[in-house]
Amino acid sequence: MLCLKNKSNAEWIKVALENLPLVIMDHAHCEKKAAGTGISLLSTYYDKKEISFSMSDLVEEEIGHYRSVIKILEKMGLTLGRDEGDEYAKKLLSFVNKNEPERMLDRLLTAGIIEARSCERLQILAENINDQELRKFYKELSDSEAGHYVTFVRLAKTYFDENVVKKRLDELTEIEAEIIKNLQNKPLMHG
Repeated sequence: MLCLKNKSNAEWIKVALENLPLVIMDHAHCEKKAAGTGISLLSTYYDKKEISFSMSDLVEEEIGHYRSVIKILEKMGLTLGRDEGDEYAKKLLSFVNKNEPERMLDRLLTAGIIEARSCERLQILAENINDQELRKFYKELSDSEAGHYVTFVRLAKTYFDENVVKKRLDELTEIEAEIIKNLQNKPLMHG
């Protein structure tokens, strides 16, 4: 179902598990940024009813995820640090078209691709974490992120011809595959 053209480097999970607090902190920032993306889309495309309704739901859900991750950090005795940015997302977003209406298409599809990669990473965490509570939490979030991916692609198909969406999604997922292949294995959700 996911559009990804390659899997995460198998070494990522080793780095992630060895530095789990850093991954969880980065995860909190990712949830916050996902909510911000939803706000940005509904603010920019305020005249698009389907975007307004879908992004309102997404923002509410992502903020709930953020709150849940913050509670996990608190339980671990950790405080969320400064967001150092997301090299993966920055690289992918640099390919977003600057001109409308193609910009709207690219913004929807890149958001969907990021959600798809998050889904994959959360699933990997769920399959490899020993802590049963975290295992369950990451499995549930993985399922949620898959739903977000579907939402973004569905929205793209609402406003653009399906063949145009498929072609551009194919192009952007090729770019994403190269980005993920060339990233170092860092203790980040998309590292």
